[in-house]
Amino acid sequence: MVRKSIDVVIPAYNEEKTIGTVIEAVFRGLNDPRYRVGLVIVDDGSEDRTSDVVKGYFDRYPITLISLTRNFGKETALLAGLDRARGDATIVMDADLQHPVELIPQFLAHWEAGYQCVYGVKQHRKGEALLKRLFTKLFYLVLNGGSRVRITPDAQDFRLLDKTAVQALCSIRERVRFTKGLYAWLGVRSIGIPFVPVARPNGSSRFNTRALFRLGWDGLTSFSDLPLRLSALVGFLVSGAALVYAGYIAVRTLIFGIDVPGWATLTVAIMFLSGLQILFLGVIGEYVRNVYIETKNRPNYLVREHVDSDTERFGVRYANGRDAQSDRVAAA
Repeated sequence: MVRKSIDVVIPAYNEEKTIGTVIEAVFRGLNDPRYRVGLVIVDDGSEDRTSDVVKGYFDRYPITLISLTRNFGKETALLAGLDRARGDATIVMDADLQHPVELIPQFLAHWEAGYQCVYGVKQHRKGEALLKRLFTKLFYLVLNGGSRVRITPDAQDFRLLDKTAVQALCSIRERVRFTKGLYAWLGVRSIGIPFVPVARPNGSSRFNTRALFRLGWDGLTSFSDLPLRLSALVGFLVSGAALVYAGYIAVRTLIFGIDVPGWATLTVAIMFLSGLQILFLGVIGEYVRNVYIETKNRPNYLVREHVDSDTERFGVRYANGRDAQSDRVAAA
C-alpha cells in the first residue's frame, strides 16, 4: 500500500515549555498506518531554547526545523513553513496546544472525500472579554461587507490544505499578509469543522491586543476597500450638511439680519472637520503604506538555520533540506 504523506507546519515563538508536548501530541495523534507524517517547525526568532528543544527530538521523529533570523510575525513564519512543506496534504496548527490534535482525523476524512481545505471554526467565544467579542463581530462585518471574498467568521489557522492549495498559497508573496483572507481568496473546495479550543497549559498567549489589532487592520486594508469608501461617503455627507447649513445661514441673514456670531460654534466646527480630515488621511495613509511595503520587494523572511532530522530513516520524502524549494526558502 502506497502511503500518503502529511506534513504538519507549526510556527513557534518562545515556546520552549510547550513545543516538546506539541511534538509528542502530533505524532501520537497521527499514528495512522495510511500516512507518513513529517513535522515542520518554524522558530520565529525565539529568545528562549525553542530550537534546542526541537533538536532534542531529531533522533525520534522526522522533523524539519527552520529558524528565522528575527521575529517576522506569525503570518510570515507560517509562509516559511508552507514553503518547506512537501506532503500530499499539509496541516497548520499553533504551538500552544489550543488546537486539538484529536480533530485531525476528521480533517483527513474530509480531505479523502475531496475537500482541498478543511479548517477549524471556533464554536463560541465564552470566557473572552465582551469588548473583544464585539470588536471581533464588527471586524468580520466590515471585512465581508467591503470584500468580494467572504471570510468565515471565527475560522482559525488550524486547518488542512491539499498540496495544490499549498502551492497556490506559496505563490502569493505579499509582504502584508492576512493568511485567513488568502485561504478564502484561493476559492478551493472548503469545509469548516466546529471545535472548542483547549485551554493553554503554560503561560499566556503572546498574540496580545496590539498584535490582534495590527493583524485585523492589515486584513481590512488587504481585503476590503470599505474604509476608503466610508471616508468618501462621510466626506460627502459632511459637505452636504455644510452646504445645507450655509443655505440656512444665508436665508436667516436675509430675513433677520446679521446676528452676533458665536465663537464656540465656529471652533467646534473647525475642530470636527479638521479631525475628520486627519482621520481619513490616516486611512488613506494605511493603504499607501501597504503599497510602499510591497514595492520595496524585500524578502518575506530570512533563514538563520535550516536543519532536518534523519528523515530518510523515517521514510519521509525530504532529507537534508537541499532541494529547489529549500533554495527558495533561503532567499524568500
